[in-house]
Amino acid sequence: MSLTHQTTQVPGDRDIARGSLAVVVPAGPGDDVEDTLRSVLHYAGAPRSVIVVDDTGGGCAGLEALSPDVHVIPAPAGAVGAQGGLWVKLAAGYRHALAVASFDVLLRLDADALVIGPGLEDLARARFAAEPGLGMLGSYRHDMTGAVRDWSPAARALGAACGLRGLRRPALRRMLRRLRDEALANGYLAGEHPLGGAYLHSAAAVRAIAARGWLDLPGLAASDLGEDHLFALLTVAAGFTIADFGGPRDPMALRWRGLPASPADLLARNKLVTHSVRYWDDLDERSIRAAFAARRAREESGGGPPR
Repeated sequence: MSLTHQTTQVPGDRDIARGSLAVVVPAGPGDDVEDTLRSVLHYAGAPRSVIVVDDTGGGCAGLEALSPDVHVIPAPAGAVGAQGGLWVKLAAGYRHALAVASFDVLLRLDADALVIGPGLEDLARARFAAEPGLGMLGSYRHDMTGAVRDWSPAARALGAACGLRGLRRPALRRMLRRLRDEALANGYLAGEHPLGGAYLHSAAAVRAIAARGWLDLPGLAASDLGEDHLFALLTVAAGFTIADFGGPRDPMALRWRGLPASPADLLARNKLVTHSVRYWDDLDERSIRAAFAARRAREESGGGPPR
């Protein structure tokens, strides 16, 4: 079975503003996508293109009124769940970005993540330019505290899917084994990946993945691997490396569940994007979002954020 498929171009029913930054946000039921998009639109420098992959059954259509830069596409049918299913949704957003937008940096952002300061795309662009073989940035080897991230669960999941357990899904097993083998030939470390709440891809890496037909693998919907595991695997298989952008001195402040620090602390440390806003200490999501929204409102009343 070949892993190369003809990449499906996803036409838009209207043009997305052409820009150097593309943002892909998957949206599900109950997500406060509007607040997340407002944070992107406030801080992301123009030109930019923001693609929302709507898995709410059409509940995101009104978001396009926020800005001409926002475009909503439906989630692919059959893309169910938070593992391979989420990867299929994100892949649709990546394909759409390639089809209708000009960008050199792509930010994948969860609906429970926020952009909290300006300049993230500029820092990422400079990093990618300095290291042409670099294709993916995020909370990779270390988190915001400097703690070493554990890739072993992802390594075990990939090993199981490629091993005897994978025989239950032979087509998926063959696909993952071939991707794994290509990645290993490029120096892949078992299970390596940045945290999925937010990460960045270079346009060169996205194009390389797409050129191999690897954004058109609907069979990955059945995978138990996380979308971050899969995108990391594809990035290395396509010949690119991954690096930290979420360590103590980096602009991304990410944790799997809840914020990695208080809103005030994150702002004091000049962090530019954070995940997850679901809670921090005794603060709930509404309170956290309100704190960052108040900051944006103060900046708007003073003429906008510093650039």
